[in-house]
Order: sequence, then C-alpha cells, then structure tokens
Amino acid sequence: MLWKTLQSEPSTAFLRVHPAVSHVLWWISLALTVIVSITYLLKVVFYFEAVRREFHHPVRVNFFFAPWITCLFLVKGVPHPVWEIHHVVWYLLMAPIFWLDIKIYGQWMSSGERRLSKVANPSNHLAIVGNFVGALLGARMGLRELPIFFFAVGFAHYVVLFVTLYQRLPTNMQLPKDLHPVFFLFVAAPSVASMAWTRISGEFSDGAK
Repeated sequence: MLWKTLQSEPSTAFLRVHPAVSHVLWWISLALTVIVSITYLLKVVFYFEAVRREFHHPVRVNFFFAPWITCLFLVKGVPHPVWEIHHVVWYLLMAPIFWLDIKIYGQWMSSGERRLSKVANPSNHLAIVGNFVGALLGARMGLRELPIFFFAVGFAHYVVLFVTLYQRLPTNMQLPKDLHPVFFLFVAAPSVASMAWTRISGEFSDGAK
C-alpha cells in the first residue's frame, strides 16, 4: 500500500515510482496472507480446542481482528482503482469486524473478569484499528454513512481504551515479552484514524490533525 501511495499520489510524483513495484509487493502479500490463512484454518480443523482457548484469552482474542484488517489493507492496495471494486467486498470484510466489535466491546463493558479495566493491554488497539481501516477503505470506495458509523464506533472506544491504558493497575494482564512489538499500536490507531477522517471529510482538516 505504501508503494502504491508513492506511485499514485500527486505529492510524491517526483519520485517516479514504477507501478510494477507495488504490483509485485501486493501479490507477495496476497500469497503470504493465503498461506497463513490456510495454516490457521488447518489449526481450526485439527486443534479447535486451542482456537477456542485463544478466543477466550484476554490478549490473544484481539488478534482475531488481524486477518480482516489485513484483507482491508490488501483491498486498499489492489493494483486497480479502489473505487471500481464492488461495495459488496467491503460489506463482506466488515461483517466479521462488526460481529467481533459486538462480542469484544460487550465483554469490555459488562463481562466480569473480562471487563476492560481488568484486561486492558496494548493489543486491545487491534479491536479499534479495524474500525478505522474499514472507515478509510469505505470512504475511498465512495461510501459515506457506514464509514462514518465505524469511525464513530472506533473513536468512542478508542477514547475509553486510551484512558484505561494510562490508568490501569499493576495487577492487570501483562503482555509477554514476545508481544512487546504491539506497543507500536499506540501510534498506529491515531494515525489510521487521522487518515480515515481525512478521507471521510475530503481534506486534512484540524480534526484529522
């Protein structure tokens, strides 16, 4: 997606990035996504109990958003113009994110041991980023109301998560060391939100800044 942006945006036209670069990288990304998806589907088939435990884990459950976020980025980076893609593709990708929103946000608000005040950790940003990426892609495809809806949902819960993370107790769920790279999500969430609002409003306004 980065190389497609460098190649297509007027502000970076002086770089003269060849379209073939983004095309090759997109196909490589698609191939890797397919391989990882098939591998995890095999895990679902042969080790369903392990997948069930992951879904009920306060940290690992957030990574169920990752495949759909990846697919949204793949659609945004597709070699053809995004606005030519049928809107059904966006609806199909946002449906599981919407279902996960209801499930996860419901647990955050009213689920005892899974309340946000007890399970807050940086990986929770993944549950927010999906809404912003969906809003960004939807606005790019020419949709209006639903991107605003998902942006509003993501922003409302981002504010709650932001406050909770900075006031969380030392006894809260801690991230294992091998997951420390997810701390970059502190930057990713507001960055994607800014891009989404820029696309929705049509300009890089004060709100996006």
